[in-house]
Amino acid sequence: MSVLRILIVAEYPVVEEGLDFLLKDYTDIEVVATASNGVEGLQQLRENRIDIIIQDLATAELGASEAIRLYLGEKPELGVVVYSGQEDEVAVFETLKAGARGYVLKNKPIDELVIAIREVHHGGYFLSAGLNPAIIQFYLEHREEAEDQLSEYQLLTDREKQVFRLLADGKQTNDISDILCISPKTVAKHRAAVKKKLALNTTAEMAQYAIRLGVINVNTNQSSLPLS
Repeated sequence: MSVLRILIVAEYPVVEEGLDFLLKDYTDIEVVATASNGVEGLQQLRENRIDIIIQDLATAELGASEAIRLYLGEKPELGVVVYSGQEDEVAVFETLKAGARGYVLKNKPIDELVIAIREVHHGGYFLSAGLNPAIIQFYLEHREEAEDQLSEYQLLTDREKQVFRLLADGKQTNDISDILCISPKTVAKHRAAVKKKLALNTTAEMAQYAIRLGVINVNTNQSSLPLS
C-alpha cells in the first residue's frame, strides 16, 4: 500500500498538532510537513514531496483560496482538502472554485477526514455529511460559465493573475516577490502588464475590479476565485 504524504496548513498549533497526532493511527498516511499559513505552506510544498494538503480555512497571511491556487500552480496534480468550521455553502463553493476537492468540518470524526484524503487522492470530491452535495454538481456545471464572465481577466497570463490578485488583496511588491519567488523587478513588470491589459491605474482600482468580478471577497478582502 502506498503511503500518502500530507502537508498540514493550520494557523493554530492545536489544530496542526491535533491532526498530526490523530493521523498517526493510519498506516497509509504520513504527515511529512506542517505550516502555519499559506506562504509557509507554499515553501513546504516546494521543499517536500506532497500528495495531499490539509488546508485550515482559518489562516492568516494569505487567504485559503489564494493559497490553494498557488499550491496548484506549483503542483497541478496535488489534492487539497479544506478543514473548516464554516458550514455555509459560500465557503464551500469558493474553495471548490479555488481548486480544492474536499471540504471537511472540524466537528466531524477524524475518520471522515481520512476518507476525504483517500477520495481526493483518487481524483474524487468529498464533502462532510450534512453539507449539501448538490454544490459540487452546481460548481461543475457552472465552472465554464463563470470563466466566460471574466473575459478581460482571462487575457492575463497565469502569473499576471497571481500578481493581480495579490495586489488587489493589498500585498506590496516585496511581499509578492517573496510569495511567488520572483524578483521585485519581475513583479513590477507583471504589474505594468496588468494595468495595461485591464486599463487600471491604481491598486484601489484593482481592488474594486477584483471585488466586482468576485476575485476577492468584499467582506474579508481575501481572494475567493481561482479562474487562472
